[in-house]
Amino acid sequence: MSIVPSVDNRISMGNLIVLGGMLASVAVAWGAWTTNTSALMSKMSDQSAQIAASEARIRALETATARQDERMVLILDSLRKIEARVERGPHP
Repeated sequence: MSIVPSVDNRISMGNLIVLGGMLASVAVAWGAWTTNTSALMSKMSDQSAQIAASEARIRALETATARQDERMVLILDSLRKIEARVERGPHP
């Protein structure tokens, strides 16, 4: 002798309340998700602009450093020439 489970096919007020609660929860979650997605997209575009500005500054610094290095090489060449003249002594 086994007990056969039965399912009540009628819709009760409790079922309607649960369905309404589920729909309200989904609507609230969807709204929160949409708000979070919009905020993240805004932050991402701000960070993209900051990255582009940082890259521009880095390029400018690299260019300035390369120019400074070239100037230092020219100064060293001039110093070597002066040292060579000093070692040779005064011109006759």
